Amino acid sequence: MMIVRQAELADAPAIAQVNVDTWRTAYQKILPADYLAQLSYENRESNWRDILVNAEKNKYFVYVAENELGQIVGFAAGGYERTHKYVYQGELFAIYILQAYQHQGIGRKLVGTIASQLSKLNLNSMLVWVLGDNSACRFYEVLGGKKIEEQQTKRAGVVLKEIAYGWTDITMLLEN
Repeated sequence: MMIVRQAELADAPAIAQVNVDTWRTAYQKILPADYLAQLSYENRESNWRDILVNAEKNKYFVYVAENELGQIVGFAAGGYERTHKYVYQGELFAIYILQAYQHQGIGRKLVGTIASQLSKLNLNSMLVWVLGDNSACRFYEVLGGKKIEEQQTKRAGVVLKEIAYGWTDITMLLEN
């Protein structure tokens, strides 16, 4: 039985571990191996502590998915769309699920939870940015996301394609 709940400050180490581990699996064919190897749990934990401490002030939210043992196996973060240059009001900032727990409906549940929180803020549309050449692109398409923009970004010295997927109406994503 998977539980999705709001993240707490004490979750920062587990969120950091999921973050680093999923980068290493999801981006192994996209980013250089030495870059992925040097990712630090400690640095990510520090970042997540800052995010969680400032979440309410910055009007964003983080949710975690726990397995039956209470271990965090995934997380998602969302809030107001950050650039204000799109018609989309909300944004899914991040969603990561450990490889062993993918394809079990956890991602859909996390996206639904973020969409529900956006809806409570009267934000009824959403976008997400994802690296191209990533299996997550198919996930967003299955959820009804429409490709709205592509841009180039540079990570670890590599020029990569980023794709934005958008939902003009997030009703279809809401968790019941």
